[in-house]
Amino acid sequence: MTENQDLIDLAQKILDELSTHRLSIAIAESCTGGLATSILTDLDGSSDVLLYSIVAYNSEAKEEFLGIPHYVLRDFGTISIECAKLMAEGALQYGADIGLATTGVIGESVEDKLKGTAFVAIAVAGQKTFARQLVLDPKKSRHELKVDIVIDLFNSLITAIESVY
Repeated sequence: MTENQDLIDLAQKILDELSTHRLSIAIAESCTGGLATSILTDLDGSSDVLLYSIVAYNSEAKEEFLGIPHYVLRDFGTISIECAKLMAEGALQYGADIGLATTGVIGESVEDKLKGTAFVAIAVAGQKTFARQLVLDPKKSRHELKVDIVIDLFNSLITAIESVY
């Protein structure tokens, strides 16, 4: 199975699960640059479950569009578990049932974080937000790292849906 087929299969499973449970999602992406959204919207049925997506690539966008307090970005950085959680929670603000978020380093080291450091988060309305750190191979290309992060995000979403619903 190819990398692309893995992503397509995961995306289809997500759409099926969300449709079955009549759930909606919103996505806040940083380091993945819209890849998660792009993969989902390549499939029929995505408009039934995906409410919106934002690529918040810099601090100002995270503050303005996702409501992340400046002190969180100052004290913990944009590449942190705290930021990832708040991004996912910020994605919920316009009515989605589940918010997803990615943040990390896919290029040169930033904020004392090495290339391949990433965080994914899943916020389910009314539940505790899940977030985890990924430490990926820094020798991989930017695209390969983005794919790895999205695969982890999609798997985390499937796990969240299965455990909550």
